[in-house]
Amino acid sequence: MNTWSISTTVRNPERLREFLRVLKLLEGLPFNKTNQIKYQELLIQHRLYVPMNIPPKYSEYYEKPTLDIPFETARSIFEYQKYEDPPMRGRQSVNPLNKLGFSIARENYGNIIITDLGNKYLTGDYDIGYVFLKSLLKLQFPNPWSTDFSERKGFNVMPLMAALHFIRKVDERFERKGLTQTEFSLFVPTLVNFALIDRYVDELLKYRESRDKEKFIYNFAKWFYDIKKPTEVQINNFFEYGDNIMRYFRLTRYFSVTRGAFGSEWRIDVEPSRETEVKLLLEKYNGSALSFKSKEDYLSYISDISKPELPSDNINSVKRIAMALITDIKKMISSNNVPMGAASNDLLNVNIADKSKREIDSIIAELRNLNIEIKETITKMFLRGNVEQLQNIVRLLRDYRAIRKLSPEEFEKVVADALIIIDDEINIKANFPVDDNGEPISHAPGNRPDIECFYKSYNAICEVTLNTSNMQWVSETQPVMRHLREFELKHSKSNSYCLFIAPKIHGDTLYHFWVSIKHGYNGPTKQKIIPMTTEQFAVLLETLIILLQKGKKLSHVDVESLYEKIVTETDKVAGYAEWSASFPGIIDNWRNGLIVR
Repeated sequence: MNTWSISTTVRNPERLREFLRVLKLLEGLPFNKTNQIKYQELLIQHRLYVPMNIPPKYSEYYEKPTLDIPFETARSIFEYQKYEDPPMRGRQSVNPLNKLGFSIARENYGNIIITDLGNKYLTGDYDIGYVFLKSLLKLQFPNPWSTDFSERKGFNVMPLMAALHFIRKVDERFERKGLTQTEFSLFVPTLVNFALIDRYVDELLKYRESRDKEKFIYNFAKWFYDIKKPTEVQINNFFEYGDNIMRYFRLTRYFSVTRGAFGSEWRIDVEPSRETEVKLLLEKYNGSALSFKSKEDYLSYISDISKPELPSDNINSVKRIAMALITDIKKMISSNNVPMGAASNDLLNVNIADKSKREIDSIIAELRNLNIEIKETITKMFLRGNVEQLQNIVRLLRDYRAIRKLSPEEFEKVVADALIIIDDEINIKANFPVDDNGEPISHAPGNRPDIECFYKSYNAICEVTLNTSNMQWVSETQPVMRHLREFELKHSKSNSYCLFIAPKIHGDTLYHFWVSIKHGYNGPTKQKIIPMTTEQFAVLLETLIILLQKGKKLSHVDVESLYEKIVTETDKVAGYAEWSASFPGIIDNWRNGLIVR
């Protein structure tokens, strides 16, 4: 038997939109072999796919990533690969878009269509949770399009619903709620038939009680694949697919994903604030695949944005959802002594009995925002001046291997938490999308800074990256300078800075920031960009730890003085290399001055 999967081609959900954007260029054309090849060539042109073999005469396009790749060049690069079945490459790349209901692009099935759901995803004007809940509910095996995951091969599953049923039964049966990363990776990608749910709950108990976990996993792989000696690749697939599936599932906001420590194994459970919606979904769908009379019926289903029906489509259900949210929020406020303003109190005491469905939908949206705001307030109350948490962050920033295990959004969260601990801001606003617990489900969108910081005497943005390659300057410098310029214009009454943090900062990145400071970006105004390695940022935070232990604080004015020292150093040195070499000394002198005062 084989595991089910969303995609082995586009394993990062964030990349799907760009694949869909390229497919949009071919909308209205037949997805014949010619256009299957053309789609893959367009992916090469738009740098969404990098083939293994690059012709030497075209290597400059990859050595100089700012160069636009002409379509004819992309075609030549594709032809240079000499694939046995060239059209198959395009079919594989479009497969996840079809699976998730974003497109209809299949040979001999009319012209390429971007569905209403797909177009909603492309516009950017959408709730990411709604889009992926709809798309993942459409995902099922078998379906009239699928030959690989057929009923004859044992498939009968709506994966999202089967996983929710499985986790719910685990929570009902065991004191230890939810699933570890290993448990999820073993039992969810292999949950190919809803009839396996009860068996898998029993298997989970055996796994938890087993002393030799590796032996259990090996024997489980023998059973699942029905072979005597499963390969290392087959076993690793459990974990690779499990992590991939988790990333898609959590985008629905119906799952809570937590980590015990930075970079440790994650744990997944049903999101508590969605308890009522999950219960309603479980009552409606048992985890089995829906039946369709024909391929045409299936195509109509995946094209229809109103299908499948959600609990929120029914007025009685949305009333239950709203009341459950109000009850949960009131309990949270009471148990954490969170002060509430008049507007929030009015929202929590609204009478929904005579409200229309549209009005209740709006109230639910406001309640969800309030829920996140309260949880963020509770988090800030925990973080402010928290020396122990700050020490954990400093240790992480100095552990290069641990940092590399973080996802981009986790790294953004670490830095945002550190800035909150400093506790001298008007507001720290991280721009990554969050789940109902305020935890990031993806990194900040490309058209906004990662983090925005507002202080009494100045404002700042913070941009972070895990990229340390020679491509760092390509992917980071221009967006960072553009974000800062837009931020400067928006908040022109105060000084604006940009703190840029990476494990290592490439020389080309430093050069472009140097030019921006010396000569300005997109205008005459010189920018104020402060590049720091994670080690240098750790020194800044370590200074705060020392001050807190002395009963003192680090003010935003103190931080600004460091920023100014680094920026004005550009007037004293000959070039960017000498400038960057001065950072350790500047930071040490700043630190020593604060400690002895």
